[in-house]
Amino acid sequence: SSGINAEYGGRVKDREQSFRQQVKEIFLYSSFLLETLILMYIWFFVGLSYYGFNFGWGSIVPDRYLAYLMASVGELIAYFGIVPLIAYLGRRRAMLLMLLFAAVFFLIAIPDVPLIKDSRWTLESVCCLVGVIFVSGAFAGVYLWTAELAPTSHRGSIFTLCSGTARVGSFLGPYIFNNLRPVTHKAVPLGIMALLSFLGAVGGFFLVETGDKETALTGEDVATRRKSYRYRL
Repeated sequence: SSGINAEYGGRVKDREQSFRQQVKEIFLYSSFLLETLILMYIWFFVGLSYYGFNFGWGSIVPDRYLAYLMASVGELIAYFGIVPLIAYLGRRRAMLLMLLFAAVFFLIAIPDVPLIKDSRWTLESVCCLVGVIFVSGAFAGVYLWTAELAPTSHRGSIFTLCSGTARVGSFLGPYIFNNLRPVTHKAVPLGIMALLSFLGAVGGFFLVETGDKETALTGEDVATRRKSYRYRL
């Protein structure tokens, strides 16, 4: 029993040392570090906005249960729609489109415009439900993009870092609508979401397209890949 425990403890220690070594290697190449930080930010934003809205529908849409039903339908549209969109536009353009459209709809949601007379449905209610479709699409798309951007030698470590930042975002998201919204103007949380989404699109612009390209094996391959890449929409 003691021998098994010692062997298990040794394996755990080796994994921890391997992860630390891989994180250190990220800092050896500036382009590798840049891509990792951008991916971490995008994961942070999609986690923050996804859970922020899903825990805040009660203050955005007049009927909480109808809101969750419509949001669920929107998620299905996003998950089934992102696949052909990525196949047609590529990973990079599809992600930029998702993040930019999310920012646009969050901005449109700021004016206080009632849509139906004698009803609590407003422009904000509809635009937020539509905006979350694009957030869900970005959440699904970033999984594929991360797997292809991360070199084989560091893929597990990159997913660990990105997933960690997404968890931080998911913890902070509910506070935006449940705590920040009641004490400020509604433009504040929506403006924050729009700004963060736009910054995610700006960051995504500086990542590379990975569709039909060879997967990088090491951090050095990432640096080489970026040297010859032309940034354009």
